Amino acid sequence: MSEIKTINLGDVTLAYKEFGTGDKYLISTQNFFLTDCHMELLGKPPYDYHTFLVYMRGYGQSTHITDPTPKDYISIWGEDIIRFAEAMNIPSFYYTGVSHGNWAGWHIAFRRPELLRGFVCVDGIVHYQEPGVQNHRPPKAPQDLDNIVGNYEALEKMAWMENWPTQNPQRLARRAANHKEHTEILMGRAKEEFTVPVQGDMSCCGATSEEDFYEKLSKIPVPMLIWNGGLDPLAKAEDALKIAQTIPGASLLTYQHLGHGGADECPEIAARDCDRFFKDIEGRIL
Repeated sequence: MSEIKTINLGDVTLAYKEFGTGDKYLISTQNFFLTDCHMELLGKPPYDYHTFLVYMRGYGQSTHITDPTPKDYISIWGEDIIRFAEAMNIPSFYYTGVSHGNWAGWHIAFRRPELLRGFVCVDGIVHYQEPGVQNHRPPKAPQDLDNIVGNYEALEKMAWMENWPTQNPQRLARRAANHKEHTEILMGRAKEEFTVPVQGDMSCCGATSEEDFYEKLSKIPVPMLIWNGGLDPLAKAEDALKIAQTIPGASLLTYQHLGHGGADECPEIAARDCDRFFKDIEGRIL
């Protein structure tokens, strides 16, 4: 297991894991990373990416959030990655994430596209929501937390578990292992990690209307692959298709038998697809 390192950016400390060497940089951010997730695999043979897995502000050994004041944390997490890259002297990089981990990639694609050599968005797309619509997961009430923190049985019920149909024994075994590992990750969390306000601009571009949102999508210059599952109830296949059709030169890869978090169940496939896409960028003709 890779050592967890930290870097101080002044107002925030970010924890991260590092795999591989060289200048073929790949960055990802999440609130947790499962062992052998596709981002980690890309930093190991047979792949040759210099990979940094950065823990989001609010989680793990990164600076925790205790200020209840509403803020656009989706944008803050994106800016944290830009600052991380600058502090590590990384001039440009590939980006990939899973679900919530894609927000930083979208933020950078809209705001600082020159930093991205390519972006594989796995199980997560951007949305426009009308002003006033609640666009975040409300934190657990304090009375609930008293019964949750450090309670294995309660956290086991909270831990992510894929539930789309499969009889494949390898996938079922991976599901069980992921569920156990996520439960153990939750067991190690401090109380404030359960109250991180997942809120902000889910369009990642400051869109003022749906028309404005798609107009801004159409101007993204970053090579992009949208990787999703046909059974995903959150990043729906029809929405992923519309976004891929809007971004110039974007590609879409849909696995009909996977749902949300399919890359966590099949990380070897996701890593392979990322590598193929990133290699294709260098000599692409489309």
